[in-house]
Amino acid sequence: MNDKRTTAAAEAGPAYYFRIAKRFRIVTFLLLAVMIVFIIVMFSVNRDEITVENLRYFLRYIDTRQAEKSATTDTIVYGDTESIVRFGIYRNGLVVVGNDRVQIFDLTGEEILDINQSNASPQLLTSEEYMLIYNIGGTTFQLYNSLSKKYEESYSYPIGCAALGDTGAFLVTTRSMEYRSVVNVYNRDFEQIYRWYSPDKHIMDACFRDGDEEFMLATLGTREDGVFYAEIILCETDKEEKRAQFRIEDEIIYRVRYTDDGGIILIGGKAVYVYDSELTLLSTVSYGGYTPVMLGSNGDLTYFTLNKNIVGSNYTLTVLDERGDIIYSGDVQGEITRALLHHNAVYLLFDRSILRISLETGTQIAREIDPNCISVENLDETTLMLCYNEKTQIIDIDAFFFGTVPTEE
Repeated sequence: MNDKRTTAAAEAGPAYYFRIAKRFRIVTFLLLAVMIVFIIVMFSVNRDEITVENLRYFLRYIDTRQAEKSATTDTIVYGDTESIVRFGIYRNGLVVVGNDRVQIFDLTGEEILDINQSNASPQLLTSEEYMLIYNIGGTTFQLYNSLSKKYEESYSYPIGCAALGDTGAFLVTTRSMEYRSVVNVYNRDFEQIYRWYSPDKHIMDACFRDGDEEFMLATLGTREDGVFYAEIILCETDKEEKRAQFRIEDEIIYRVRYTDDGGIILIGGKAVYVYDSELTLLSTVSYGGYTPVMLGSNGDLTYFTLNKNIVGSNYTLTVLDERGDIIYSGDVQGEITRALLHHNAVYLLFDRSILRISLETGTQIAREIDPNCISVENLDETTLMLCYNEKTQIIDIDAFFFGTVPTEE
Protein backbone atom coordinates (compact mmCIF):
# COMPACT_ATOMS: atom_id res chain seq x y z
CA MET A 1 0.00 0.00 0.00
CA ASN A 2 2.82 2.45 0.95
CA ASP A 3 4.65 1.67 -2.28
CA LYS A 4 1.57 2.60 -4.30
CA ARG A 5 1.24 5.98 -2.49
CA THR A 6 4.92 6.77 -3.04
CA THR A 7 4.58 5.87 -6.73
CA ALA A 8 1.46 8.05 -7.03
CA ALA A 9 3.20 10.98 -5.35
CA ALA A 10 6.20 10.60 -7.61
CA GLU A 11 3.97 10.52 -10.70
CA ALA A 12 2.14 13.66 -9.45
CA GLY A 13 5.45 15.54 -9.49
CA PRO A 14 5.93 19.04 -7.93
CA ALA A 15 2.17 19.72 -7.74
CA TYR A 16 1.77 17.19 -4.93
CA TYR A 17 4.45 18.76 -2.73
CA PHE A 18 3.13 22.24 -3.52
CA ARG A 19 -0.27 21.27 -2.10
CA ILE A 20 1.40 19.90 1.12
CA ALA A 21 3.45 23.07 1.55
CA LYS A 22 0.35 25.20 1.02
CA ARG A 23 -1.50 23.35 3.77
CA PHE A 24 1.38 23.83 6.19
CA ARG A 25 1.47 27.53 5.31
CA ILE A 26 -2.24 27.86 6.08
CA VAL A 27 -1.78 26.14 9.44
CA THR A 28 1.14 28.48 10.21
CA PHE A 29 -0.95 31.59 9.46
CA LEU A 30 -3.84 30.24 11.55
CA LEU A 31 -1.56 29.63 14.54
CA LEU A 32 -0.06 33.09 14.14
CA ALA A 33 -3.54 34.64 14.05
CA VAL A 34 -4.59 32.71 17.18
CA MET A 35 -1.43 33.91 18.97
CA ILE A 36 -2.12 37.54 18.01
CA VAL A 37 -5.72 37.29 19.22
CA PHE A 38 -4.53 35.68 22.46
CA ILE A 39 -1.99 38.46 23.10
CA ILE A 40 -4.60 41.18 22.41
CA VAL A 41 -7.14 39.55 24.74
CA MET A 42 -4.56 39.05 27.51
CA PHE A 43 -3.37 42.66 27.28
CA SER A 44 -6.97 43.88 27.37
CA VAL A 45 -8.10 41.75 30.31
CA ASN A 46 -4.91 42.06 32.38
CA ARG A 47 -3.88 45.57 31.41
CA ASP A 48 -3.25 46.67 35.02
CA GLU A 49 -1.09 43.63 35.79
CA ILE A 50 1.24 43.93 32.78
CA THR A 51 3.79 46.56 33.77
CA VAL A 52 7.42 47.26 33.06
CA GLU A 53 8.26 46.18 36.60
CA ASN A 54 6.49 42.84 36.15
CA LEU A 55 8.30 42.20 32.87
CA ARG A 56 11.61 43.03 34.53
CA TYR A 57 10.68 40.72 37.38
CA PHE A 58 9.94 37.91 34.91
CA LEU A 59 13.21 38.45 33.06
CA ARG A 60 15.12 38.53 36.31
CA TYR A 61 13.89 35.09 37.30
CA ILE A 62 14.84 33.51 33.98
CA ASP A 63 18.27 35.14 34.20
CA THR A 64 20.93 32.46 34.68
CA ARG A 65 23.04 34.93 36.67
CA GLN A 66 20.71 34.82 39.68
CA ALA A 67 22.42 34.24 43.01
CA GLU A 68 21.86 30.91 44.70
CA LYS A 69 20.49 30.60 48.22
CA SER A 70 23.97 30.15 49.66
CA ALA A 71 26.37 33.07 49.79
CA THR A 72 29.17 33.21 47.21
CA THR A 73 30.98 36.12 48.88
CA ASP A 74 31.95 36.79 52.49
CA THR A 75 31.65 40.60 52.29
CA ILE A 76 29.04 42.88 50.73
CA VAL A 77 30.29 46.45 50.18
CA TYR A 78 27.79 49.28 49.80
CA GLY A 79 30.02 51.92 48.24
CA ASP A 80 29.29 55.61 48.82
CA THR A 81 26.24 55.32 51.05
CA GLU A 82 25.63 57.90 53.77
CA SER A 83 24.26 57.30 57.25
CA ILE A 84 23.15 53.66 57.18
CA VAL A 85 20.28 53.29 59.63
CA ARG A 86 18.46 49.97 59.11
CA PHE A 87 19.25 46.48 57.83
CA GLY A 88 17.01 43.54 57.01
CA ILE A 89 16.69 40.33 55.01
CA TYR A 90 14.30 40.28 52.05
CA ARG A 91 13.94 37.32 49.68
CA ASN A 92 17.38 36.01 50.55
CA GLY A 93 18.99 39.40 49.98
CA LEU A 94 20.38 42.13 52.22
CA VAL A 95 18.35 45.34 52.58
CA VAL A 96 20.34 48.48 53.40
CA VAL A 97 18.33 51.59 54.29
CA GLY A 98 20.07 54.93 54.75
CA ASN A 99 18.92 58.49 55.11
CA ASP A 100 19.22 59.03 51.38
CA ARG A 101 18.65 55.69 49.61
CA VAL A 102 17.26 52.16 49.71
CA GLN A 103 19.40 49.28 48.43
CA ILE A 104 19.18 45.50 48.08
CA PHE A 105 22.18 43.22 47.49
CA ASP A 106 22.11 39.58 46.50
CA LEU A 107 24.43 36.96 47.98
CA THR A 108 27.07 37.49 45.31
CA GLY A 109 27.43 41.08 46.52
CA GLU A 110 25.71 42.46 43.43
CA GLU A 111 23.38 45.41 43.89
CA ILE A 112 19.91 44.58 42.54
CA LEU A 113 18.03 47.67 43.76
CA ASP A 114 19.19 51.25 44.33
CA ILE A 115 16.57 53.97 44.80
CA ASN A 116 17.19 57.50 46.01
CA GLN A 117 14.76 58.02 48.88
CA SER A 118 14.97 60.51 51.73
CA ASN A 119 14.24 58.92 55.12
CA ALA A 120 15.20 60.99 58.14
CA SER A 121 14.56 58.28 60.76
CA PRO A 122 13.52 55.12 58.87
CA GLN A 123 11.92 51.98 60.26
CA LEU A 124 12.10 48.80 58.13
CA LEU A 125 9.67 45.89 58.00
CA THR A 126 10.11 42.89 55.67
CA SER A 127 8.04 39.88 54.63
CA GLU A 128 8.15 37.47 51.71
CA GLU A 129 5.98 39.83 49.68
CA TYR A 130 7.17 43.39 50.38
CA MET A 131 9.43 45.73 52.32
CA LEU A 132 7.74 48.59 54.17
CA ILE A 133 9.65 51.71 55.22
CA TYR A 134 8.32 54.63 57.21
CA ASN A 135 9.81 57.47 59.24
CA ILE A 136 9.34 57.90 62.97
CA GLY A 137 7.34 61.10 63.27
CA GLY A 138 7.08 61.37 59.48
CA THR A 139 3.97 61.28 57.34
CA THR A 140 5.05 59.12 54.36
CA PHE A 141 5.55 55.38 53.92
CA GLN A 142 6.74 53.28 50.97
CA LEU A 143 6.49 49.65 49.88
CA TYR A 144 9.13 47.96 47.72
CA ASN A 145 9.83 44.68 46.07
CA SER A 146 13.25 43.64 44.81
CA LEU A 147 12.80 45.61 41.57
CA SER A 148 11.15 48.93 42.40
CA LYS A 149 9.14 51.07 44.73
CA LYS A 150 5.62 49.69 44.38
CA TYR A 151 3.55 52.08 46.47
CA GLU A 152 3.86 55.33 48.40
CA GLU A 153 1.35 57.30 50.43
CA SER A 154 1.43 60.36 52.68
CA TYR A 155 -0.89 61.27 55.52
CA SER A 156 -1.77 64.65 56.95
CA TYR A 157 -0.54 63.64 60.41
CA PRO A 158 2.51 61.69 61.63
CA ILE A 159 2.75 57.90 61.43
CA GLY A 160 2.79 56.11 64.78
CA CYS A 161 3.67 52.52 63.84
CA ALA A 162 3.12 49.95 61.10
CA ALA A 163 2.82 46.18 60.59
CA LEU A 164 3.45 43.97 57.56
CA GLY A 165 1.83 40.57 57.01
CA ASP A 166 3.39 37.50 55.44
CA THR A 167 1.15 37.60 52.34
CA GLY A 168 1.53 41.34 51.70
CA ALA A 169 -1.27 42.92 53.74
CA PHE A 170 -0.12 45.84 55.86
CA LEU A 171 -1.39 48.49 58.24
CA VAL A 172 -0.20 51.98 59.11
CA THR A 173 -1.37 54.01 62.09
CA THR A 174 -1.71 57.77 62.22
CA ARG A 175 -4.14 60.28 63.75
CA SER A 176 -6.56 62.93 62.57
CA MET A 177 -8.10 66.15 63.77
CA GLU A 178 -10.98 64.27 65.43
CA TYR A 179 -9.24 61.05 66.52
CA ARG A 180 -6.13 60.33 68.56
CA SER A 181 -5.50 57.15 66.56
CA VAL A 182 -6.47 55.99 63.06
CA VAL A 183 -5.54 52.50 61.80
CA ASN A 184 -5.49 52.01 58.02
CA VAL A 185 -5.34 48.41 56.78
CA TYR A 186 -4.49 47.55 53.14
CA ASN A 187 -4.45 44.32 51.14
CA ARG A 188 -1.49 43.20 49.03
CA ASP A 189 -2.84 45.21 46.07
CA PHE A 190 -2.63 48.44 48.14
CA GLU A 191 -6.41 48.74 48.47
CA GLN A 192 -7.69 49.94 51.83
CA ILE A 193 -9.87 47.20 53.32
CA TYR A 194 -10.29 48.22 56.95
CA ARG A 195 -10.16 51.34 59.11
CA TRP A 196 -10.39 51.76 62.88
CA TYR A 197 -10.59 54.98 64.90
CA SER A 198 -10.05 55.79 68.56
CA PRO A 199 -10.78 59.19 70.11
CA ASP A 200 -8.76 58.56 73.30
CA LYS A 201 -6.12 55.82 72.84
CA HIS A 202 -2.63 55.70 71.38
CA ILE A 203 -1.47 52.74 69.25
CA MET A 204 1.74 51.31 70.71
CA ASP A 205 2.28 48.31 68.42
CA ALA A 206 0.50 46.08 65.91
CA CYS A 207 1.00 42.62 64.41
CA PHE A 208 -0.65 40.38 61.78
CA ARG A 209 -1.50 36.75 62.36
CA ASP A 210 -0.37 34.19 59.77
CA GLY A 211 -2.58 34.52 56.71
CA ASP A 212 -3.17 38.24 57.30
CA GLU A 213 -6.87 37.81 58.02
CA GLU A 214 -6.47 38.97 61.61
CA PHE A 215 -4.35 41.60 63.33
CA MET A 216 -3.70 42.70 66.90
CA LEU A 217 -3.38 46.21 68.33
CA ALA A 218 -1.78 47.25 71.60
CA THR A 219 -3.30 50.57 72.69
CA LEU A 220 -2.56 52.88 75.59
CA GLY A 221 -5.33 54.66 77.48
CA THR A 222 -5.64 56.73 80.65
CA ARG A 223 -8.26 56.41 83.37
CA GLU A 224 -9.92 59.42 84.99
CA ASP A 225 -7.52 59.16 87.94
CA GLY A 226 -4.54 59.38 85.58
CA VAL A 227 -3.50 55.72 85.76
CA PHE A 228 -2.41 54.10 82.48
CA TYR A 229 -3.94 50.94 81.12
CA ALA A 230 -3.22 48.76 78.12
CA GLU A 231 -6.05 47.59 75.90
CA ILE A 232 -5.47 44.70 73.51
CA ILE A 233 -7.76 44.53 70.48
CA LEU A 234 -7.96 41.62 68.04
CA CYS A 235 -9.60 42.47 64.71
CA GLU A 236 -10.59 40.44 61.65
CA THR A 237 -10.17 42.26 58.36
CA ASP A 238 -13.52 41.09 56.94
CA LYS A 239 -15.63 41.92 60.03
CA GLU A 240 -16.42 45.18 61.80
CA GLU A 241 -16.97 43.44 65.13
CA LYS A 242 -13.81 42.84 67.16
CA ARG A 243 -12.83 39.21 67.77
CA ALA A 244 -11.62 40.05 71.29
CA GLN A 245 -10.81 43.02 73.47
CA PHE A 246 -9.42 43.20 77.02
CA ARG A 247 -7.49 45.46 79.40
CA ILE A 248 -4.39 45.19 81.56
CA GLU A 249 -4.50 47.83 84.27
CA ASP A 250 -1.50 49.98 85.20
CA GLU A 251 0.59 48.65 82.31
CA ILE A 252 2.02 49.78 78.98
CA ILE A 253 2.41 47.14 76.24
CA TYR A 254 5.34 47.89 73.91
CA ARG A 255 5.41 44.79 71.68
CA VAL A 256 2.80 42.26 70.54
CA ARG A 257 3.35 39.00 68.68
CA TYR A 258 1.29 35.98 67.62
CA THR A 259 2.61 32.51 68.36
CA ASP A 260 2.46 29.72 65.80
CA ASP A 261 -0.58 28.12 67.45
CA GLY A 262 -2.61 31.36 67.55
CA GLY A 263 -1.69 32.48 71.04
CA ILE A 264 -0.37 35.96 71.78
CA ILE A 265 2.69 37.41 73.54
CA LEU A 266 2.51 40.86 75.13
CA ILE A 267 5.76 42.54 76.18
CA GLY A 268 5.02 45.29 78.69
CA GLY A 269 6.86 47.73 80.90
CA LYS A 270 6.36 45.56 84.01
CA ALA A 271 6.11 41.98 82.72
CA VAL A 272 5.69 39.63 79.77
CA TYR A 273 2.18 38.15 79.36
CA VAL A 274 1.52 34.97 77.39
CA TYR A 275 -1.97 33.82 76.34
CA ASP A 276 -3.15 30.75 74.47
CA SER A 277 -5.39 30.82 71.38
CA GLU A 278 -8.48 31.08 73.60
CA LEU A 279 -6.91 34.12 75.32
CA THR A 280 -6.45 32.28 78.58
CA LEU A 281 -3.47 33.70 80.48
CA LEU A 282 -0.75 31.03 80.58
CA SER A 283 2.10 32.95 82.18
CA THR A 284 3.13 36.31 83.61
CA VAL A 285 6.88 36.85 83.93
CA SER A 286 7.60 39.95 86.00
CA TYR A 287 10.72 42.11 85.76
CA GLY A 288 10.76 42.32 89.55
CA GLY A 289 10.38 46.07 89.65
CA TYR A 290 13.29 46.75 87.26
CA THR A 291 13.00 48.48 83.91
CA PRO A 292 14.01 46.34 80.90
CA VAL A 293 16.91 47.70 78.88
CA MET A 294 16.26 45.58 75.79
CA LEU A 295 13.30 43.40 74.85
CA GLY A 296 11.94 41.60 71.84
CA SER A 297 10.20 38.53 70.43
CA ASN A 298 10.09 36.53 67.21
CA GLY A 299 6.84 34.74 68.09
CA ASP A 300 8.62 31.57 69.22
CA LEU A 301 11.00 33.08 71.77
CA THR A 302 10.93 36.25 73.86
CA TYR A 303 13.84 37.93 75.62
CA PHE A 304 14.49 40.86 77.94
CA THR A 305 17.58 42.24 79.67
CA LEU A 306 17.69 43.92 83.08
CA ASN A 307 20.42 45.96 84.72
CA LYS A 308 19.98 45.41 88.46
CA ASN A 309 22.98 47.55 89.42
CA ILE A 310 22.98 51.31 89.83
CA VAL A 311 26.34 51.50 88.06
CA GLY A 312 28.17 49.08 85.82
CA SER A 313 27.17 46.96 82.84
CA ASN A 314 26.22 43.65 84.40
CA TYR A 315 22.97 42.52 82.78
CA THR A 316 20.61 39.64 83.41
CA LEU A 317 19.29 38.04 80.20
CA THR A 318 16.05 36.05 80.33
CA VAL A 319 14.60 34.06 77.42
CA LEU A 320 11.06 32.60 77.39
CA ASP A 321 9.48 30.01 75.12
CA GLU A 322 6.09 30.48 73.44
CA ARG A 323 4.24 29.35 76.58
CA GLY A 324 6.06 31.82 78.80
CA ASP A 325 8.33 29.27 80.48
CA ILE A 326 11.86 30.48 81.26
CA ILE A 327 14.33 28.46 79.19
CA TYR A 328 17.39 30.59 79.98
CA SER A 329 18.38 33.14 82.60
CA GLY A 330 21.95 34.26 83.17
CA ASP A 331 24.30 37.20 83.69
CA VAL A 332 26.09 38.95 80.85
CA GLN A 333 28.93 41.44 81.29
CA GLY A 334 29.20 44.37 78.87
CA GLU A 335 27.09 46.96 77.08
CA ILE A 336 24.76 45.09 74.74
CA THR A 337 24.00 47.01 71.54
CA ARG A 338 21.80 44.47 69.72
CA ALA A 339 20.28 41.06 70.37
CA LEU A 340 19.11 38.34 67.99
CA LEU A 341 17.06 35.23 68.76
CA HIS A 342 17.88 32.57 66.20
CA HIS A 343 17.57 28.78 66.07
CA ASN A 344 17.94 27.78 69.74
CA ALA A 345 20.52 30.46 70.48
CA VAL A 346 20.67 34.12 71.33
CA TYR A 347 23.36 36.36 69.86
CA LEU A 348 24.41 39.49 71.77
CA LEU A 349 26.32 42.22 69.97
CA PHE A 350 28.92 44.33 71.77
CA ASP A 351 31.28 47.02 70.49
CA ARG A 352 34.10 44.64 69.52
CA SER A 353 32.65 41.17 70.03
CA ILE A 354 29.61 38.96 69.56
CA LEU A 355 28.44 36.43 72.16
CA ARG A 356 26.53 33.25 71.34
CA ILE A 357 24.49 31.67 74.15
CA SER A 358 23.04 28.22 73.55
CA LEU A 359 19.48 27.99 74.84
CA GLU A 360 19.83 24.21 75.12
CA THR A 361 23.01 24.02 77.21
CA GLY A 362 23.61 27.61 78.36
CA THR A 363 27.12 27.52 76.85
CA GLN A 364 28.56 30.96 76.06
CA ILE A 365 31.03 31.50 73.22
CA ALA A 366 32.44 34.97 72.49
CA ARG A 367 34.27 35.97 69.32
CA GLU A 368 36.05 39.22 68.46
CA ILE A 369 34.72 41.22 65.51
CA ASP A 370 35.56 44.51 63.84
CA PRO A 371 34.43 47.49 65.95
CA ASN A 372 31.31 49.59 65.32
CA CYS A 373 29.04 46.79 64.13
CA ILE A 374 25.51 48.21 63.81
CA SER A 375 23.36 45.09 63.57
CA VAL A 376 23.37 41.29 63.40
CA GLU A 377 20.85 39.61 61.05
CA ASN A 378 20.03 35.94 60.42
CA LEU A 379 20.14 34.87 56.78
CA ASP A 380 19.26 31.22 57.42
CA GLU A 381 19.80 28.52 60.05
CA THR A 382 23.54 28.35 59.37
CA THR A 383 24.42 31.91 58.40
CA LEU A 384 24.55 35.31 60.09
CA MET A 385 25.26 38.80 58.78
CA LEU A 386 27.34 41.35 60.70
CA CYS A 387 26.28 44.75 59.38
CA TYR A 388 28.48 47.83 59.41
CA ASN A 389 28.12 51.33 58.00
CA GLU A 390 30.11 50.50 54.88
CA LYS A 391 29.96 46.69 54.56
CA THR A 392 28.32 43.49 55.77
CA GLN A 393 30.26 40.36 56.65
CA ILE A 394 28.59 37.00 55.98
CA ILE A 395 29.64 34.38 58.53
CA ASP A 396 29.01 30.66 58.79
CA ILE A 397 27.88 29.97 62.37
CA ASP A 398 29.67 26.61 62.75
CA ALA A 399 32.95 27.82 61.28
CA PHE A 400 32.93 31.14 63.15
CA PHE A 401 31.94 29.97 66.63
CA PHE A 402 33.05 26.33 66.66
CA GLY A 403 35.88 26.31 64.13
CA THR A 404 34.24 23.64 62.01
CA VAL A 405 33.42 23.66 58.34
CA PRO A 406 30.12 21.90 57.47
CA THR A 407 30.46 18.97 55.09
CA GLU A 408 28.41 18.74 51.95
CA GLU A 409 25.90 15.93 51.81
